[in-house]
Amino acid sequence: MKPDAIETLLREKGMSLSALGPLLAGEVDLSAPANDVRARLAELTKGTSLQARVERMDPVVAQALLRQGAGLEPVPGGAALRNWIAANAGAWHGIIAPSVREISSVELELGGAVSDIAAASAAQDRTTAQRLYDAYMAREGARLGIGAWHEYRTVYSTDNYISVFDPAVRRDHHLGLDLFCDAGTQLILPLDGEVVDARIVDVRLDYGGVLVLEHRFDDRKFWSLWGHLSFASARRWKPGDRIAAGTAFCEMGGFEENGWWLPHLHLQLSAEKYPDFTMMPGVGEGAFLDIWDDLFPDPTPLIFG
Repeated sequence: MKPDAIETLLREKGMSLSALGPLLAGEVDLSAPANDVRARLAELTKGTSLQARVERMDPVVAQALLRQGAGLEPVPGGAALRNWIAANAGAWHGIIAPSVREISSVELELGGAVSDIAAASAAQDRTTAQRLYDAYMAREGARLGIGAWHEYRTVYSTDNYISVFDPAVRRDHHLGLDLFCDAGTQLILPLDGEVVDARIVDVRLDYGGVLVLEHRFDDRKFWSLWGHLSFASARRWKPGDRIAAGTAFCEMGGFEENGWWLPHLHLQLSAEKYPDFTMMPGVGEGAFLDIWDDLFPDPTPLIFG
């Protein structure tokens, strides 16, 4: 497909990249590395109104959208990982000692029309966020708060969250699982893993201390990102370190070290290896649920199943 034909579809039909996927898929080697796929997409859209957006696209997500448009599995091995999660429901219940089954928990109200806790956190109002959170947990008689996977969150309202794939929608659905507990809460590794990244992103509303591990199941791999940790957790490990299941390997960070959020863990699984996992999206478009289900599957069944 020539750039002028793409431009015509964009202008006259109002088509988004996701809608163009079936038409562009035949022009791209979808088995190539994600960065090569994006480079080819940039060639196809050169001189069109889509070009600038392509340059800002996450190559892994762009490739998944094109694969889906071609009738392929969005992420090779995505279904296998989901099946493994289902077969191991509850196997990660010991992620917080002695077990999440023995800790009173409640789902936090971080989505919906109004969420005072989320709004205060996004505004970096530490005092208000903590006060509202403490009051809610006391009212519910719970110690562990849960922020759901794929939850719609209204706090993602700035232009930074307009989708580059479809400007008519926002990236406003959570792609990880949040577990809220006291700063310093120890986290237990539920599955053998190898560290692929350990760093401190000391920027407000970012990850703070973060670890990424590679895991194996059957003949496949997947990756887990552990965000909003203490600085000591990130400094303790380096890429290449192997950590055995059952190890207390990190802890939830306080406000000053976790990106200025309420103390919690952001746990996100990935079926694809990112060159830089801190660039992996933590929120995404609600319309792309099939993509997220393959690429960043829900870890909830592993912990609470």
